[in-house]
Amino acid sequence: MKANRDAFEVVEIVVKKFHGGSISKGSELQIEVAEFFWKDVQLDGSMIIIAENVMAAMGTDESGEPVLEYGHRCARCKLQNVRVLNKGIDWESEGNIFWRHEIHRDECLKIMLHGNAEFEATDVTLEGNHVFEVPDGCRLKVTSTNPGVSMQLEPIEDAKKDTGSWYWSYKIDGPHVKLEMVES
Repeated sequence: MKANRDAFEVVEIVVKKFHGGSISKGSELQIEVAEFFWKDVQLDGSMIIIAENVMAAMGTDESGEPVLEYGHRCARCKLQNVRVLNKGIDWESEGNIFWRHEIHRDECLKIMLHGNAEFEATDVTLEGNHVFEVPDGCRLKVTSTNPGVSMQLEPIEDAKKDTGSWYWSYKIDGPHVKLEMVES
C-alpha cells in the first residue's frame, strides 16, 4: 500500500503545479523539469521543455566526492496565460518510432534550459516553430508586444542562483503534501 500512497502523493504534487488551460487532441507535451508552473495555458501542437538540471545540481561533499544537491541550482519554467499554436507531430509519418522518441514534427515549441536557467512566458501567443535556449545563470522572459513577441534575457541575481527567483515550498500535512509557490 505504501507504493500506492507514494504514487498518489506524486500525482497530487503534479496536479497542484497545473492550473487551468487545455491540451488539444493530438497535441504533445513533454516536461523534463521539476520546478514548473502552468496557469491557463492552451496547447494546440507540440511543446517540449528540457532541463539539464531537472531537479538538482552536482556538487561535492567535504571529501571531494560528487553528490546531487536536490532543489539547488535547478532549472525552472513558469507559463501563465500562454497559447501555443503549431502543427505539432506529423502523425502520418512512417518514420515515427514513438518508443525511441524518434518523432517527426512539422512544428514545435522547444524550451531548453541549461544549468539553473529560468524561462517565463506571460500573456503571449507562441505560434509556429520556436526554440528558446536559455543559458546557465540566466532568466528569459517572453511577453506579448504589438506586434509580436518581446524577449528579455537577464542574469539571475547572485543571491538567487541557488534557489531561483521562485520555488515550491513542500509541507507534509498528514497524508497530503501542501505546495506553496515562494517568490524570492
